[in-house]
Amino acid sequence: MLYDSYVKIIDAHHHLWDLSIFPYEWLNEPHSIGDISGIRKNYLINDFLNDAKNLDLFKSVHIQCNGGKNSPVEETEWLQSIADIYNFPNGIVFYSDLLQDNVEKEIDQHCKYKNTRGLRYLLNYDPHNTIDCFTSEEVLINEKWKKNYSLLNKYNLTFDVHLWPEQYGYAYKLFKENPDILNIINHAGTPKKRDSEYLNFWKKELKKLASLDNTAIKISGLGMFDQSWTTDSIRPIVLDCIETFGIDRCFFATNFPVDKLFSSYEKVWKSYFEITQNFSEEENNKLFFKNAEKFYRI
Repeated sequence: MLYDSYVKIIDAHHHLWDLSIFPYEWLNEPHSIGDISGIRKNYLINDFLNDAKNLDLFKSVHIQCNGGKNSPVEETEWLQSIADIYNFPNGIVFYSDLLQDNVEKEIDQHCKYKNTRGLRYLLNYDPHNTIDCFTSEEVLINEKWKKNYSLLNKYNLTFDVHLWPEQYGYAYKLFKENPDILNIINHAGTPKKRDSEYLNFWKKELKKLASLDNTAIKISGLGMFDQSWTTDSIRPIVLDCIETFGIDRCFFATNFPVDKLFSSYEKVWKSYFEITQNFSEEENNKLFFKNAEKFYRI
């Protein structure tokens, strides 16, 4: 498959933000990937579509970025208003705090918007490194959180999960206890170190998650922990994900505009194309759009 001959893609993980509407407080806080000042500005639907102008992007999935002044439902409402005009994003993955009381009412409000497809939670927790913590505790073992997580099945929602490899064991237990919830692992499971010892650990732990039928993996965001990345430097991670989960449970995305800090939009997709150039047409169709369509029902 040649890069310039490929037809269709779905970007199954991107963000939009308008700083004049919502606070996005995390953009002003220290971040595990370092300096993010380069994205501390509006990234609107026309910016996204302009980044993708040389590619046949025909659908997308927006992943929450903690918008909303009073409630995260405001972000979902805003995104749906954009989708109604531009036909992007086709899927909306929202945020609700699963530690809060009466969260079901808020989930129900999110689900009133027709493009709502799932919930994403930043589970990352490391008691030894506060900058790597996106939660104040290991919520994967919090009984209240787990009970609210189980609500996703009632509402037919996917769960986008962002966590460190050190947490996969907790996630395995949770996912096994809830076989009817589809869990989509973000950013290749965020292998935050790229030395061989850590990557061997990441792959070993990843195999445990892949053994569960209700898991899939999104290959995206690979620049966050390899900020001078090349096609060759990300190739092993891409191929390890595909080998571990199989073609039917992997798909590609960009994590723009966060990964715009490290490369162009076109470079991300060109690298995916190059890495999979010896795959069959049907295999590439699954990786570049069919699996995303299936998992997010878009």
